[in-house]
Amino acid sequence: MKLIKRLFIGLVLAGSMTSCYDLLTEVPKDFLTPENSYTDRKGFEAALANIYLSIRNDFYANTDSWQNYDQMGVDVDLNSPRSGTDTYPEYFYWNTLNADNGFAKKWWQRLYGYIYSCNVIINRAESSLVKWNSEEEKNAIVGEAKFLRAFAYRFLANMWGNAPVVLEETTSPQFNYKSVSQEEIYRQCKEDLLFAIQWMPEIDSQKGGRASNVAARHLLSEILICMKDYNGAVEQATAVINNPSMSLMTERFGKLKDFTFEGYDYQGEKERWGDVYWDLFRENNFNRIDGNKECIWNVQFDVELEGGGNVGVSGGNFTMERWIGTNWWNLKDTDGNPNWLKDILSGRPVDQISITNYAANQIWQYKGDWDRDMRNSKYNMRREYYWTNPNSRFYGQLMTEETLGNKEDLFRVTQPIFIKVVTARHHGQFKDATSGETHDNGRIYKDWYIMRLAETYLLRAEANMLAGKLDAAAADINVVRNRANATPVAASDVNQDLILDERARELYMEDFRLNTLMRMNKLTEYLMKYNPKVVQGGYQLGNHLNKLPVPNSEIEANKEGGLIQNEGY
Repeated sequence: MKLIKRLFIGLVLAGSMTSCYDLLTEVPKDFLTPENSYTDRKGFEAALANIYLSIRNDFYANTDSWQNYDQMGVDVDLNSPRSGTDTYPEYFYWNTLNADNGFAKKWWQRLYGYIYSCNVIINRAESSLVKWNSEEEKNAIVGEAKFLRAFAYRFLANMWGNAPVVLEETTSPQFNYKSVSQEEIYRQCKEDLLFAIQWMPEIDSQKGGRASNVAARHLLSEILICMKDYNGAVEQATAVINNPSMSLMTERFGKLKDFTFEGYDYQGEKERWGDVYWDLFRENNFNRIDGNKECIWNVQFDVELEGGGNVGVSGGNFTMERWIGTNWWNLKDTDGNPNWLKDILSGRPVDQISITNYAANQIWQYKGDWDRDMRNSKYNMRREYYWTNPNSRFYGQLMTEETLGNKEDLFRVTQPIFIKVVTARHHGQFKDATSGETHDNGRIYKDWYIMRLAETYLLRAEANMLAGKLDAAAADINVVRNRANATPVAASDVNQDLILDERARELYMEDFRLNTLMRMNKLTEYLMKYNPKVVQGGYQLGNHLNKLPVPNSEIEANKEGGLIQNEGY
Protein backbone atom coordinates (compact mmCIF):
# COMPACT_ATOMS: atom_id res chain seq x y z
CA MET A 1 0.00 0.00 0.00
CA LYS A 2 1.17 3.49 -0.75
CA LEU A 3 1.21 5.83 2.22
CA ILE A 4 -0.26 9.09 0.98
CA LYS A 5 -3.72 8.94 -0.54
CA ARG A 6 -5.60 11.77 1.12
CA LEU A 7 -4.39 14.49 3.44
CA PHE A 8 -6.34 16.69 5.80
CA ILE A 9 -5.49 20.07 4.37
CA GLY A 10 -6.64 21.84 7.49
CA LEU A 11 -3.85 20.28 9.51
CA VAL A 12 -1.27 22.62 8.08
CA LEU A 13 -3.00 25.36 10.03
CA ALA A 14 -2.75 23.49 13.30
CA GLY A 15 -1.11 25.53 15.98
CA SER A 16 -1.73 28.85 14.26
CA MET A 17 -4.81 29.17 16.47
CA THR A 18 -5.15 29.16 20.23
CA SER A 19 -7.52 26.80 22.00
CA CYS A 20 -9.10 28.61 24.95
CA TYR A 21 -12.27 26.74 25.74
CA ASP A 22 -15.32 28.11 27.54
CA LEU A 23 -19.05 27.65 27.25
CA LEU A 24 -19.16 29.86 24.15
CA THR A 25 -16.35 28.11 22.26
CA GLU A 26 -17.55 26.87 18.89
CA VAL A 27 -16.27 23.55 17.62
CA PRO A 28 -17.20 23.33 13.92
CA LYS A 29 -18.47 19.97 12.70
CA ASP A 30 -18.60 20.55 8.97
CA PHE A 31 -14.99 21.53 8.23
CA LEU A 32 -11.58 20.67 9.60
CA THR A 33 -9.90 22.71 12.33
CA PRO A 34 -7.12 21.92 14.77
CA GLU A 35 -9.77 21.26 17.40
CA ASN A 36 -11.72 18.62 15.50
CA SER A 37 -8.81 17.10 13.57
CA TYR A 38 -6.72 15.92 16.52
CA THR A 39 -9.33 13.78 18.22
CA ASP A 40 -8.35 10.20 17.35
CA ARG A 41 -5.62 8.08 15.83
CA LYS A 42 -6.77 8.76 12.24
CA GLY A 43 -6.44 12.50 12.69
CA PHE A 44 -2.92 12.17 14.05
CA GLU A 45 -1.94 9.75 11.29
CA ALA A 46 -3.12 12.27 8.73
CA ALA A 47 -0.86 14.86 10.37
CA LEU A 48 2.07 12.44 10.23
CA ALA A 49 1.27 11.77 6.56
CA ASN A 50 1.53 15.49 5.89
CA ILE A 51 5.05 15.56 7.38
CA TYR A 52 6.09 12.56 5.30
CA LEU A 53 4.69 14.28 2.22
CA SER A 54 6.67 17.43 3.00
CA ILE A 55 9.87 15.42 3.42
CA ARG A 56 9.23 13.59 0.14
CA ASN A 57 8.58 16.77 -1.80
CA ASP A 58 11.24 18.95 -0.18
CA PHE A 59 14.10 16.46 -0.55
CA TYR A 60 13.12 14.90 -3.88
CA ALA A 61 10.26 16.47 -5.80
CA ASN A 62 9.56 20.07 -4.90
CA THR A 63 9.89 21.53 -8.39
CA ASP A 64 10.97 20.51 -11.87
CA SER A 65 14.60 21.49 -11.26
CA TRP A 66 17.93 19.99 -10.29
CA GLN A 67 17.85 22.09 -7.11
CA ASN A 68 15.63 19.32 -5.71
CA TYR A 69 18.86 17.42 -5.06
CA ASP A 70 20.99 20.09 -3.45
CA GLN A 71 21.45 17.97 -0.33
CA MET A 72 22.96 15.11 -2.35
CA GLY A 73 26.34 16.36 -3.41
CA VAL A 74 25.42 18.83 -6.17
CA ASP A 75 28.07 21.56 -6.39
CA VAL A 76 29.95 19.67 -3.69
CA ASP A 77 32.04 16.63 -4.62
CA LEU A 78 29.79 14.14 -6.47
CA ASN A 79 27.85 16.25 -8.97
CA SER A 80 28.28 19.63 -10.55
CA PRO A 81 25.88 21.98 -12.33
CA ARG A 82 26.81 22.05 -16.00
CA SER A 83 26.02 24.56 -18.72
CA GLY A 84 25.76 23.90 -22.43
CA THR A 85 29.22 25.39 -22.96
CA ASP A 86 31.01 22.80 -20.81
CA THR A 87 31.44 25.18 -17.89
CA TYR A 88 30.53 24.83 -14.23
CA PRO A 89 28.05 27.44 -12.99
CA GLU A 90 27.99 27.88 -9.24
CA TYR A 91 25.11 27.16 -6.91
CA PHE A 92 26.51 27.68 -3.43
CA TYR A 93 29.19 30.24 -4.40
CA TRP A 94 31.51 28.67 -1.85
CA ASN A 95 34.11 31.42 -2.19
CA THR A 96 31.63 34.09 -1.11
CA LEU A 97 29.03 32.12 0.87
CA ASN A 98 27.34 34.41 3.39
CA ALA A 99 24.37 34.61 5.71
CA ASP A 100 22.03 35.76 2.92
CA ASN A 101 22.55 32.45 1.10
CA GLY A 102 19.27 31.07 -0.25
CA PHE A 103 20.11 27.42 0.42
CA ALA A 104 20.75 28.05 4.11
CA LYS A 105 17.50 29.98 4.48
CA LYS A 106 15.44 27.43 2.54
CA TRP A 107 16.55 24.44 4.59
CA TRP A 108 16.52 26.25 7.95
CA GLN A 109 12.87 27.13 7.37
CA ARG A 110 11.95 23.69 6.05
CA LEU A 111 13.54 21.87 8.97
CA TYR A 112 11.85 24.07 11.54
CA GLY A 113 8.61 23.55 9.63
CA TYR A 114 8.91 19.80 10.20
CA ILE A 115 9.75 20.42 13.85
CA TYR A 116 6.72 22.65 14.30
CA SER A 117 4.42 20.00 12.83
CA CYS A 118 5.96 17.31 15.04
CA ASN A 119 5.52 19.48 18.13
CA VAL A 120 1.84 19.94 17.32
CA ILE A 121 1.36 16.17 17.25
CA ILE A 122 3.41 15.53 20.38
CA ASN A 123 1.70 18.26 22.42
CA ARG A 124 -1.86 17.62 21.26
CA ALA A 125 -1.58 13.89 21.84
CA GLU A 126 -1.89 14.68 25.55
CA SER A 127 -5.16 16.57 25.19
CA SER A 128 -8.20 15.25 27.01
CA LEU A 129 -10.15 15.72 23.77
CA VAL A 130 -8.31 12.84 22.10
CA LYS A 131 -9.95 9.42 22.16
CA TRP A 132 -7.05 6.98 22.34
CA ASN A 133 -7.76 3.26 22.44
CA SER A 134 -4.73 2.70 24.63
CA GLU A 135 -1.59 4.31 25.99
CA GLU A 136 0.38 2.18 23.52
CA GLU A 137 -1.56 3.62 20.59
CA LYS A 138 -0.81 7.17 21.73
CA ASN A 139 2.87 6.46 22.35
CA ALA A 140 3.29 4.90 18.91
CA ILE A 141 2.04 8.14 17.31
CA VAL A 142 4.17 10.31 19.60
CA GLY A 143 7.17 8.08 18.99
CA GLU A 144 6.85 8.48 15.25
CA ALA A 145 6.58 12.27 15.61
CA LYS A 146 9.65 12.28 17.87
CA PHE A 147 11.56 10.26 15.27
CA LEU A 148 10.69 12.80 12.59
CA ARG A 149 11.62 15.65 14.92
CA ALA A 150 15.01 14.03 15.55
CA PHE A 151 15.42 13.55 11.80
CA ALA A 152 15.05 17.32 11.36
CA TYR A 153 17.25 18.27 14.33
CA ARG A 154 19.96 15.94 13.02
CA PHE A 155 20.39 18.20 9.97
CA LEU A 156 20.40 21.34 12.08
CA ALA A 157 23.06 19.96 14.41
CA ASN A 158 25.26 18.60 11.63
CA MET A 159 24.95 21.51 9.22
CA TRP A 160 24.61 24.53 11.52
CA GLY A 161 25.95 23.31 14.85
CA ASN A 162 24.29 25.84 17.16
CA ALA A 163 20.55 26.35 16.71
CA PRO A 164 17.40 26.72 18.83
CA VAL A 165 15.69 23.64 20.24
CA VAL A 166 11.92 24.13 20.22
CA LEU A 167 9.87 21.40 21.88
CA GLU A 168 6.46 23.01 22.30
CA GLU A 169 3.78 23.95 19.79
CA THR A 170 4.18 27.58 18.78
CA THR A 171 0.84 29.36 19.06
CA SER A 172 1.96 32.98 18.71
CA PRO A 173 4.89 34.88 17.18
CA GLN A 174 8.16 34.48 19.11
CA PHE A 175 11.08 36.90 18.96
CA ASN A 176 13.41 35.42 21.58
CA TYR A 177 14.62 32.08 20.27
CA LYS A 178 17.96 31.07 21.80
CA SER A 179 20.68 29.06 20.10
CA VAL A 180 21.89 26.04 22.03
CA SER A 181 25.04 24.05 21.46
CA GLN A 182 25.40 21.27 18.93
CA GLU A 183 25.87 18.85 21.84
CA GLU A 184 22.53 19.86 23.34
CA ILE A 185 20.77 19.29 20.01
CA TYR A 186 22.32 15.82 19.78
CA ARG A 187 21.15 15.07 23.33
CA GLN A 188 17.61 16.02 22.36
CA CYS A 189 17.84 13.77 19.29
CA LYS A 190 18.99 10.89 21.47
CA GLU A 191 16.13 11.42 23.92
CA ASP A 192 13.56 11.52 21.13
CA LEU A 193 14.99 8.47 19.42
CA LEU A 194 15.12 6.34 22.54
CA PHE A 195 11.42 7.02 23.01
CA ALA A 196 10.79 6.26 19.34
CA ILE A 197 12.66 2.95 19.53
CA GLN A 198 10.53 1.89 22.47
CA TRP A 199 7.17 2.73 20.92
CA MET A 200 7.39 2.82 17.13
CA PRO A 201 6.18 -0.27 15.23
CA GLU A 202 8.48 -3.03 14.08
CA ILE A 203 9.46 -2.74 10.44
CA ASP A 204 7.21 -5.59 9.29
CA SER A 205 4.23 -3.90 10.95
CA GLN A 206 4.75 -0.51 9.32
CA LYS A 207 3.42 0.55 5.93
CA GLY A 208 5.82 1.43 3.14
CA GLY A 209 6.89 5.06 3.27
CA ARG A 210 6.58 5.27 7.05
CA ALA A 211 9.53 4.83 9.38
CA SER A 212 9.79 2.08 11.99
CA ASN A 213 11.86 1.54 15.12
CA VAL A 214 14.57 0.14 12.83
CA ALA A 215 14.89 3.57 11.21
CA ALA A 216 15.07 5.13 14.68
CA ARG A 217 17.96 2.83 15.65
CA HIS A 218 19.76 3.59 12.38
CA LEU A 219 19.48 7.34 12.99
CA LEU A 220 20.47 6.97 16.65
CA SER A 221 23.63 5.18 15.56
CA GLU A 222 24.66 8.28 13.61
CA ILE A 223 23.72 10.60 16.47
CA LEU A 224 25.80 8.58 18.95
CA ILE A 225 28.80 8.79 16.62
CA CYS A 226 28.39 12.56 16.77
CA MET A 227 28.21 12.35 20.58
CA LYS A 228 31.41 10.24 20.58
CA ASP A 229 29.56 7.33 22.15
CA TYR A 230 31.08 4.88 19.70
CA ASN A 231 30.17 1.73 21.60
CA GLY A 232 26.58 2.92 21.81
CA ALA A 233 26.58 3.63 18.08
CA VAL A 234 27.87 0.13 17.37
CA GLU A 235 25.15 -1.32 19.61
CA GLN A 236 22.36 0.49 17.77
CA ALA A 237 23.71 -0.37 14.33
CA THR A 238 24.13 -3.98 15.38
CA ALA A 239 20.51 -4.13 16.51
CA VAL A 240 19.50 -3.06 12.99
CA ILE A 241 21.90 -5.45 11.25
CA ASN A 242 20.90 -8.42 13.41
CA ASN A 243 17.18 -7.76 13.12
CA PRO A 244 15.77 -10.96 11.59
CA SER A 245 13.66 -8.89 9.20
CA MET A 246 16.72 -7.16 7.73
CA SER A 247 19.43 -8.38 5.36
CA LEU A 248 21.47 -7.17 2.41
CA MET A 249 20.04 -8.34 -0.88
CA THR A 250 22.58 -10.68 -2.45
CA GLU A 251 20.50 -12.48 -5.12
CA ARG A 252 18.52 -11.16 -8.08
CA PHE A 253 14.98 -10.22 -7.05
CA GLY A 254 11.88 -8.37 -8.13
CA LYS A 255 9.79 -8.02 -11.23
CA LEU A 256 12.75 -7.34 -13.53
CA LYS A 257 15.15 -10.01 -12.31
CA ASP A 258 14.78 -11.74 -15.71
CA PHE A 259 14.94 -8.49 -17.69
CA THR A 260 16.62 -8.74 -21.11
CA PHE A 261 18.21 -6.00 -23.18
CA GLU A 262 20.31 -5.83 -26.34
CA GLY A 263 22.68 -3.23 -24.89
CA TYR A 264 23.12 0.51 -25.24
CA ASP A 265 23.58 0.27 -29.01
CA TYR A 266 20.04 -1.17 -29.18
CA GLN A 267 21.12 -3.78 -31.72
CA GLY A 268 21.73 -7.52 -31.81
CA GLU A 269 20.40 -10.28 -29.60
CA LYS A 270 18.94 -9.50 -26.21
CA GLU A 271 20.75 -10.84 -23.16
CA ARG A 272 19.85 -11.15 -19.51
CA TRP A 273 20.57 -7.75 -18.04
CA GLY A 274 21.33 -6.48 -14.56
CA ASP A 275 22.60 -7.69 -11.21
CA VAL A 276 21.39 -7.46 -7.63
CA TYR A 277 22.57 -3.85 -7.25
CA TRP A 278 20.68 -2.95 -10.44
CA ASP A 279 17.60 -4.67 -8.99
CA LEU A 280 17.71 -2.49 -5.89
CA PHE A 281 16.78 0.55 -7.98
CA ARG A 282 14.06 -0.83 -10.22
CA GLU A 283 10.52 0.40 -9.91
CA ASN A 284 8.39 -1.74 -7.57
CA ASN A 285 11.50 -3.20 -5.94
CA PHE A 286 11.88 -0.82 -3.00
CA ASN A 287 9.47 -2.27 -0.44
CA ARG A 288 9.24 -5.31 1.77
CA ILE A 289 6.21 -6.54 -0.13
CA ASP A 290 8.48 -6.53 -3.20
CA GLY A 291 10.92 -8.85 -1.43
CA ASN A 292 13.37 -6.08 -0.48
CA LYS A 293 14.78 -6.74 3.00
CA GLU A 294 17.46 -4.07 2.70
CA CYS A 295 15.24 -0.98 2.70
CA ILE A 296 14.87 0.69 6.09
CA TRP A 297 12.88 3.77 5.09
CA ASN A 298 11.90 5.18 1.71
CA VAL A 299 9.76 7.82 0.07
CA GLN A 300 6.89 6.65 -2.11
CA PHE A 301 5.98 7.53 -5.68
CA ASP A 302 3.41 5.97 -8.00
CA VAL A 303 2.50 6.96 -11.54
CA GLU A 304 -1.16 5.96 -11.18
CA LEU A 305 -2.04 6.59 -7.53
CA GLU A 306 -3.56 9.89 -6.44
CA GLY A 307 -0.91 11.58 -4.33
CA GLY A 308 1.79 9.43 -5.91
CA GLY A 309 3.65 12.37 -7.45
CA ASN A 310 2.33 12.32 -11.01
CA VAL A 311 1.15 15.92 -11.21
CA GLY A 312 0.72 18.51 -13.96
CA VAL A 313 0.86 18.31 -17.72
CA SER A 314 4.58 17.46 -17.73
CA GLY A 315 4.35 14.66 -15.17
CA GLY A 316 5.71 14.65 -11.64
CA ASN A 317 8.63 16.48 -10.08
CA PHE A 318 10.78 13.48 -9.14
CA THR A 319 13.12 14.27 -11.99
CA MET A 320 16.48 12.66 -11.30
CA GLU A 321 16.35 11.06 -14.75
CA ARG A 322 15.79 14.46 -16.35
CA TRP A 323 18.46 16.56 -14.67
CA ILE A 324 21.30 14.08 -14.09
CA GLY A 325 23.29 13.03 -17.14
CA THR A 326 24.09 14.05 -20.68
CA ASN A 327 21.56 14.68 -23.45
CA TRP A 328 23.32 12.31 -25.85
CA TRP A 329 19.98 11.53 -27.46
CA ASN A 330 19.54 15.10 -28.72
CA LEU A 331 22.84 15.53 -30.59
CA LYS A 332 23.43 15.47 -34.36
CA ASP A 333 26.01 13.61 -36.40
CA THR A 334 28.30 15.16 -39.00
CA ASP A 335 25.54 14.85 -41.61
CA GLY A 336 23.04 16.70 -39.47
CA ASN A 337 21.00 13.61 -38.54
CA PRO A 338 19.59 13.86 -35.01
CA ASN A 339 20.05 10.96 -32.65
CA TRP A 340 17.01 9.05 -31.44
CA LEU A 341 15.66 8.89 -27.91
CA LYS A 342 14.92 5.31 -26.91
CA ASP A 343 12.42 3.91 -24.42
CA ILE A 344 14.39 1.16 -22.65
CA LEU A 345 17.14 2.31 -20.23
CA SER A 346 17.54 5.52 -22.17
CA GLY A 347 16.37 8.16 -19.77
CA ARG A 348 15.77 11.66 -21.03
CA PRO A 349 18.52 13.75 -19.42
CA VAL A 350 18.96 17.41 -20.33
CA ASP A 351 22.56 17.83 -19.25
CA GLN A 352 22.21 20.13 -16.24
CA ILE A 353 24.04 18.00 -13.66
CA SER A 354 27.22 16.16 -14.53
CA ILE A 355 29.13 13.69 -12.41
CA THR A 356 32.47 14.93 -11.10
CA ASN A 357 35.70 13.18 -11.95
CA TYR A 358 35.87 12.02 -8.35
CA ALA A 359 32.55 10.15 -8.58
CA ALA A 360 32.89 9.14 -12.23
CA ASN A 361 36.44 7.82 -12.16
CA GLN A 362 38.58 8.20 -9.06
CA ILE A 363 36.52 6.16 -6.63
CA TRP A 364 36.35 3.22 -9.05
CA GLN A 365 40.11 2.93 -9.45
CA TYR A 366 40.57 1.88 -5.82
CA LYS A 367 42.41 -1.44 -5.54
CA GLY A 368 42.24 -1.88 -9.29
CA ASP A 369 38.53 -2.69 -9.11
CA TRP A 370 37.39 -0.78 -12.21
CA ASP A 371 36.26 -3.97 -13.95
CA ARG A 372 35.47 -5.87 -10.77
CA ASP A 373 33.18 -3.69 -8.68
CA MET A 374 29.55 -4.50 -9.53
CA ARG A 375 28.53 -0.91 -8.91
CA ASN A 376 30.77 0.20 -11.79
CA SER A 377 29.53 -2.48 -14.20
CA LYS A 378 27.80 -1.64 -17.48
CA TYR A 379 24.50 -2.38 -15.75
CA ASN A 380 24.99 0.33 -13.15
CA MET A 381 27.27 2.87 -14.82
CA ARG A 382 26.69 3.82 -18.42
CA ARG A 383 29.84 5.08 -20.08
CA GLU A 384 29.12 4.54 -23.79
CA TYR A 385 26.65 6.27 -26.08
CA TYR A 386 25.71 5.16 -29.57
CA TRP A 387 24.09 6.57 -32.66
CA THR A 388 20.55 5.18 -32.56
CA ASN A 389 18.98 6.77 -35.64
CA PRO A 390 18.71 4.14 -38.43
CA ASN A 391 18.96 6.98 -40.98
CA SER A 392 22.47 7.86 -39.81
CA ARG A 393 25.43 6.28 -41.57
CA PHE A 394 26.91 5.90 -38.09
CA TYR A 395 23.93 3.88 -36.85
CA GLY A 396 25.03 1.47 -34.12
CA GLN A 397 28.46 3.08 -33.78
CA LEU A 398 29.92 4.80 -30.76
CA MET A 399 29.41 8.53 -30.58
CA THR A 400 32.88 10.01 -31.00
CA GLU A 401 34.48 13.36 -31.75
CA GLU A 402 34.84 12.32 -35.39
CA THR A 403 31.13 11.53 -35.81
CA LEU A 404 29.73 14.49 -33.85
CA GLY A 405 28.40 17.37 -35.86
CA ASN A 406 29.44 19.84 -33.16
CA LYS A 407 32.85 18.90 -31.78
CA GLU A 408 32.21 20.99 -28.67
CA ASP A 409 29.63 18.37 -27.67
CA LEU A 410 32.33 15.79 -27.00
CA PHE A 411 32.07 16.28 -23.25
CA ARG A 412 28.44 15.21 -23.47
CA VAL A 413 29.31 11.71 -24.69
CA THR A 414 32.30 11.13 -22.44
CA GLN A 415 30.64 11.59 -19.05
CA PRO A 416 28.92 8.61 -17.44
CA ILE A 417 25.58 8.30 -15.73
CA PHE A 418 24.58 6.20 -12.73
CA ILE A 419 21.82 3.95 -14.05
CA LYS A 420 20.18 3.80 -10.62
CA VAL A 421 18.46 7.12 -11.47
CA VAL A 422 17.11 5.83 -14.80
CA THR A 423 13.83 3.99 -15.35
CA ALA A 424 14.29 0.60 -17.01
CA ARG A 425 11.06 0.79 -18.97
CA HIS A 426 9.02 3.97 -19.22
CA HIS A 427 5.27 4.30 -18.66
CA GLY A 428 4.83 5.89 -22.07
CA GLN A 429 3.33 9.19 -20.93
CA PHE A 430 4.85 11.01 -23.90
CA LYS A 431 6.12 10.21 -27.39
CA ASP A 432 9.36 11.51 -28.84
CA ALA A 433 8.70 13.41 -32.08
CA THR A 434 11.87 12.18 -33.78
CA SER A 435 12.12 8.50 -32.83
CA GLY A 436 8.45 7.88 -32.16
CA GLU A 437 9.41 6.03 -28.97
CA THR A 438 7.74 6.69 -25.65
CA HIS A 439 9.24 8.38 -22.60
CA ASP A 440 8.16 9.99 -19.33
CA ASN A 441 9.71 13.43 -19.87
CA GLY A 442 12.56 12.65 -17.49
CA ARG A 443 10.21 11.80 -14.63
CA ILE A 444 10.63 8.66 -12.57
CA TYR A 445 7.97 7.00 -10.45
CA LYS A 446 10.10 4.58 -8.49
CA ASP A 447 10.31 4.94 -4.73
CA TRP A 448 13.63 6.10 -3.27
CA TYR A 449 15.71 5.18 -0.26
CA ILE A 450 16.17 7.51 2.67
CA MET A 451 17.85 4.76 4.70
CA ARG A 452 19.23 1.44 3.52
CA LEU A 453 20.97 -1.37 5.41
CA ALA A 454 24.21 -0.94 3.47
CA GLU A 455 24.53 2.48 5.12
CA THR A 456 24.00 0.93 8.54
CA TYR A 457 27.08 -1.24 7.96
CA LEU A 458 29.06 1.86 6.99
CA LEU A 459 27.86 3.71 10.10
CA ARG A 460 28.97 0.79 12.26
CA ALA A 461 32.29 0.77 10.40
CA GLU A 462 32.71 4.47 11.16
CA ALA A 463 31.91 3.95 14.84
CA ASN A 464 34.32 1.02 15.07
CA MET A 465 37.04 3.03 13.34
CA LEU A 466 36.63 5.95 15.73
CA ALA A 467 36.72 3.51 18.66
CA GLY A 468 40.05 2.21 17.37
CA LYS A 469 38.65 -1.17 16.28
CA LEU A 470 40.00 -1.15 12.75
CA ASP A 471 39.59 -4.88 12.17
CA ALA A 472 35.88 -4.63 12.99
CA ALA A 473 35.56 -1.53 10.80
CA ALA A 474 37.18 -3.33 7.86
CA ALA A 475 34.87 -6.29 8.34
CA ASP A 476 31.79 -4.05 8.12
CA ILE A 477 33.05 -2.27 5.02
CA ASN A 478 33.79 -5.64 3.44
CA VAL A 479 30.21 -6.82 3.90
CA VAL A 480 29.18 -4.03 1.54
CA ARG A 481 32.15 -4.53 -0.77
CA ASN A 482 31.71 -8.30 -0.92
CA ARG A 483 28.18 -7.91 -2.20
CA ALA A 484 29.62 -5.72 -4.98
CA ASN A 485 32.42 -8.25 -5.75
CA ALA A 486 34.95 -5.56 -4.82
CA THR A 487 38.37 -6.37 -3.37
CA PRO A 488 38.24 -6.57 0.44
CA VAL A 489 39.97 -3.87 2.47
CA ALA A 490 42.43 -4.45 5.28
CA ALA A 491 42.33 -2.87 8.71
CA SER A 492 45.28 -0.69 7.69
CA ASP A 493 43.20 0.75 4.82
CA VAL A 494 40.47 2.10 7.09
CA ASN A 495 40.14 5.85 7.59
CA GLN A 496 37.54 8.57 7.10
CA ASP A 497 38.36 8.97 3.43
CA LEU A 498 37.82 5.29 2.71
CA ILE A 499 34.43 5.43 4.41
CA LEU A 500 33.45 8.53 2.44
CA ASP A 501 34.64 6.89 -0.79
CA GLU A 502 32.61 3.79 0.00
CA ARG A 503 29.55 5.90 0.76
CA ALA A 504 30.00 7.55 -2.65
CA ARG A 505 30.26 4.19 -4.41
CA GLU A 506 27.31 2.62 -2.60
CA LEU A 507 25.01 5.53 -1.76
CA TYR A 508 25.30 7.97 -4.67
CA MET A 509 22.10 10.10 -4.78
CA GLU A 510 20.86 8.40 -1.59
CA ASP A 511 23.22 9.83 1.01
CA PHE A 512 22.57 13.43 2.00
CA ARG A 513 26.17 14.08 1.09
CA LEU A 514 26.39 17.70 2.20
CA ASN A 515 25.08 16.74 5.63
CA THR A 516 27.54 13.84 5.85
CA LEU A 517 30.58 15.93 4.93
CA MET A 518 29.58 18.63 7.42
CA ARG A 519 28.97 16.04 10.12
CA MET A 520 32.47 14.67 9.59
CA ASN A 521 34.04 18.17 9.25
CA LYS A 522 35.30 17.23 5.79
CA LEU A 523 33.35 19.63 3.56
CA THR A 524 36.05 22.24 3.02
CA GLU A 525 38.66 19.58 2.33
CA TYR A 526 36.47 17.77 -0.20
CA LEU A 527 35.48 20.98 -1.94
CA MET A 528 39.14 21.87 -2.36
CA LYS A 529 39.96 18.42 -3.73
CA TYR A 530 36.95 17.44 -5.82
CA ASN A 531 34.66 20.38 -6.64
CA PRO A 532 35.39 21.37 -10.30
CA LYS A 533 34.59 25.06 -9.87
CA VAL A 534 36.59 25.38 -6.67
CA VAL A 535 39.56 23.62 -8.24
CA GLN A 536 39.39 25.58 -11.51
CA GLY A 537 38.97 28.87 -9.67
CA GLY A 538 41.83 28.17 -7.30
CA TYR A 539 39.62 29.09 -4.36
CA GLN A 540 41.19 28.99 -0.93
CA LEU A 541 38.27 28.09 1.31
CA GLY A 542 38.09 28.46 5.07
CA ASN A 543 37.10 25.74 7.52
CA HIS A 544 34.13 27.84 8.61
CA LEU A 545 32.35 26.32 5.59
CA ASN A 546 32.03 23.08 7.52
CA LYS A 547 28.95 24.77 8.98
CA LEU A 548 26.29 26.87 7.28
CA PRO A 549 25.43 30.43 8.29
CA VAL A 550 22.34 31.14 10.32
CA PRO A 551 20.19 33.12 7.86
CA ASN A 552 20.37 36.87 8.41
CA SER A 553 16.61 37.11 7.95
CA GLU A 554 16.10 34.77 10.94
CA ILE A 555 18.48 36.75 13.14
CA GLU A 556 16.79 40.01 12.20
CA ALA A 557 13.30 38.61 12.82
CA ASN A 558 14.38 37.35 16.26
CA LYS A 559 14.21 40.90 17.62
CA GLU A 560 14.99 40.13 21.25
CA GLY A 561 18.24 38.41 20.34
CA GLY A 562 19.57 34.96 21.12
CA LEU A 563 20.44 33.49 17.73
CA ILE A 564 24.20 33.02 17.44
CA GLN A 565 25.84 33.42 14.05
CA ASN A 566 28.44 30.82 13.16
CA GLU A 567 32.08 31.86 13.09
CA GLY A 568 33.29 33.15 9.74
CA TYR A 569 29.97 34.69 8.66
